[in-house]
Amino acid sequence: MCLCSLMASAGTNLQIYYDFGSQGTACANQRSNRVTTTLELFYPDNWGNTFAFIDLDYNINPSDPKHTPFLGYFEIARCLNFWQNTAAKDLSVQVEYNGGLGLYKAGDALGGYAINHAALVGLNYCLHTADYKNIFNLELLFKYVVDELNMWQIRDAQGVWHNQAGNLVPLQFTFVWGCDDFCTAPGLRFSGFLDLWGQKMAHGQSFVMISEPQLWYNVGRWFKCPNLHVGTEIEFSYNFTGSGFMCNPCLGVKWCFD
Repeated sequence: MCLCSLMASAGTNLQIYYDFGSQGTACANQRSNRVTTTLELFYPDNWGNTFAFIDLDYNINPSDPKHTPFLGYFEIARCLNFWQNTAAKDLSVQVEYNGGLGLYKAGDALGGYAINHAALVGLNYCLHTADYKNIFNLELLFKYVVDELNMWQIRDAQGVWHNQAGNLVPLQFTFVWGCDDFCTAPGLRFSGFLDLWGQKMAHGQSFVMISEPQLWYNVGRWFKCPNLHVGTEIEFSYNFTGSGFMCNPCLGVKWCFD
């Protein structure tokens, strides 16, 4: 899965969110009283660019695991472009890795789950300003999830468990955008991403969507601290962690180190 890509201007930033809870039919991910930290970086160079982030989720509900982060997720993507001075300068080759681990509590028992290793490779088409503050990015990637054939099972009428086929369409389409001074408002940034892919899970879905639009305001510009931003993120998904649609509104703060 690709939860984020190229959403920030060049540099490193830390985001902290409070999740107000999920609404929708994808009940597997109904949640509230959670905090997420995201450490994100994006750096261009003469050979392309590198993007990476790590998400850590924390429960603050007393009935959930709260002595450690309950979810850790990591992505890193490298765009290779040795032809930046040619007519094809906006087209890159992208390689990417995703993976993570999680915890859950069921009664008095504490368990865990894996977000399997995923490798992606494909093409990246990116239009941007020289400072990367405004971007329009399209990605088409072949996606391989390690041992995905054994990730999901169903039980037949005789009670026998059978492995389900994994990725129906081993392709992921990603659209990423970012715009500074959105709607001509100084200090306002609108950014986000949309991921689409096909995947067969235990409840039989064959299409997955996740999108996380963000709106940030550079509140620190008013008191000589341009690193500080406040804003919101709304997580929209379909068949992502359960069957059906889900919406997760969040509020957050962001600190840009560069």
